Amino acid sequence: MGKKVCGVVILYNPNYEVIENINTYLNQVDLLYVIDNSENVNCEIVNKIKYLDKVKYISFNKNLGIAKALNIAAETAIENGYHYLLTMDQDSKAPLNLVSACVSIFEGSNNVGLVTPLHAHKYGTHIKPIGKTEKVTIAMTSGNLISLDAYKKVGGFDEDYFLDYIDIEYCFKLHLHHYDVIRINDLVLAHNEAAFTEISIFNKKVHPHNHKPFRWYYKTRNILLLRKKYKNIFPELLRDEFKTYYWMIIRLILFEKYKVQKMRMILLGWWDYLNNRKGKKF
Repeated sequence: MGKKVCGVVILYNPNYEVIENINTYLNQVDLLYVIDNSENVNCEIVNKIKYLDKVKYISFNKNLGIAKALNIAAETAIENGYHYLLTMDQDSKAPLNLVSACVSIFEGSNNVGLVTPLHAHKYGTHIKPIGKTEKVTIAMTSGNLISLDAYKKVGGFDEDYFLDYIDIEYCFKLHLHHYDVIRINDLVLAHNEAAFTEISIFNKKVHPHNHKPFRWYYKTRNILLLRKKYKNIFPELLRDEFKTYYWMIIRLILFEKYKVQKMRMILLGWWDYLNNRKGKKF
């Protein structure tokens, strides 16, 4: 008997495209948990999702955060005898062989904790992969297949973060427990963030994320929490993450709207980090 795979997609004020996205991977899993973090649920979209086969819809009529929602899905899956959990964002489309390709990596090794595809945004990908598969240090949440045995050993997703850097913190824990994170480089997941844009400047392509102001609070506070916890364990990885974070701020200042509001959120994130405030803020 093969090992059972379930999936989870976390919703937050989705549009109708989410149904099309779900259908790209629904037939690849035995069951899909749809956890709705929207405070104001869109009943029309929800009713369409509920009519899909193999879907279990869950809503608490409030935003629990990404980490809590992932933990609910993982723990429920474990209770029901599943071995792997596919984690998806609402704005991602999966390739047809996503789950089968990831499962084959697990079957070929005993120390894999997470398998991830190559992520591409709507303007393509700038990563230059090495080989068909590659050991990587971190992986973005969407499109990952995680071992639920490994999940139990590392302690799940850290709910203090609520939003942002949850995926990186989880990968750090996998490494601490001697699990590998493997990326399949010819397996491409389309991750289409709606606000992500492309600007040409001096013959170079620049990609502002255009995150909403509140996201900058979590990005700032959580990267500082991450550094505090892991600076002596993964110093080089954290330097890379801070470099990425600083370049995002530069793009914010140069190309994005609502700069003042976003900079205020960055300062608030620093302040709450200094005052040891964690969990949900907004």
